[in-house]
Amino acid sequence: MYPPLLGTAGGVSALLVGGATLAAWGVAAALPLAGLGCSWLMARKLRAERQTIEDYVAGRQRFGETMAPVWTGQIETSRQQMETAISELSQRFSGIVDKLDNTVRTTSATTSSIGDNDNGLVAVFARSERELGSVVATMESAMSSKTQMLEKVQSLNHFTTELQQMASDVASIAWQTNLLAINAAIEAAHAGENGRGFSVLAQEVRKLSALSGDTGKRITEKVSLINAAIVETRESAEASNLEESRSMATSQDTIAAVLSQLRSVTDTLVASTDLLKDESLDIKAEISEALVQLQFQDRVSQIMSHVKHNIERLPVVLDDNRVQFQQAGALQPLDSAGLLAELEKTYAMKEERAVHQGGQVAQATPDDTEITFF
Repeated sequence: MYPPLLGTAGGVSALLVGGATLAAWGVAAALPLAGLGCSWLMARKLRAERQTIEDYVAGRQRFGETMAPVWTGQIETSRQQMETAISELSQRFSGIVDKLDNTVRTTSATTSSIGDNDNGLVAVFARSERELGSVVATMESAMSSKTQMLEKVQSLNHFTTELQQMASDVASIAWQTNLLAINAAIEAAHAGENGRGFSVLAQEVRKLSALSGDTGKRITEKVSLINAAIVETRESAEASNLEESRSMATSQDTIAAVLSQLRSVTDTLVASTDLLKDESLDIKAEISEALVQLQFQDRVSQIMSHVKHNIERLPVVLDDNRVQFQQAGALQPLDSAGLLAELEKTYAMKEERAVHQGGQVAQATPDDTEITFF
């Protein structure tokens, strides 16, 4: 464990056993030199290990910094699409109420209430109410998928703990190396003139130990930055999730209120005039269009599904990195390019591609939103 000390001790033993002969002096000089050589090799290995750990930590940091903006961007895109669709829905139902009001004012007389047959408005609204309930259920399912994604993001805290332990290990190695250098310096001082060269080497080892200690501190700082980024991403996603939950609850209340008002109005309408028939057809068309607008959950579901599946791939990527470490015997830097490429292959909308490339996504309209269904 202490090659220079063992070499010096062997040299002294050679002098004691062999006497002051030329051979004894040669052996006594060779053994400390061999110890110095071993110390040099140990110092070189320590430098290599330090550089490997630095590359590993830097790769993890780049990995987190590259992935987090893409994930949060996709979540923000989903939120914007939800707001746009809900706004369209409100406008559609507002138009329905206005047309019904005009019908009531222009109709000369009310002859009978609208029947509950298959083609009547009551039946249309009943079906629309059921379909809207199905849409709300789909929205709730999308929220559940997003909650699962948040749990995956929270699991990244485990990896920052591992990085902190690695930084602690580096500090421990530096401390032990420093003790070794101090002991070597003491032995060199005892050896007098013969230990001068070894004393210089001991000083260099102490410097290397100090550098390793500084590296440990820097690693700790980087780990703290990574952990802060993960926490910020998680908090942002949780805030977005809360806002979407409130928006969904408001939408449910609005839909229920609008449908209640529509049903109250249609209970008093009559089907005796052409105007009433025409307006009824318009109302059906508006409701159908409103239901189409509510299909925005397909886009949200696709985006959330893509991100969710990509996050599920993260443990596999990290496990592959661990296997590479076991096979190569050295830490390998993480590369986010493969995982991002897999995510990009799943995109079906131009908004996803724009976010992936770091661009801004404009507010989508029903006519220009590109969707691919699978």
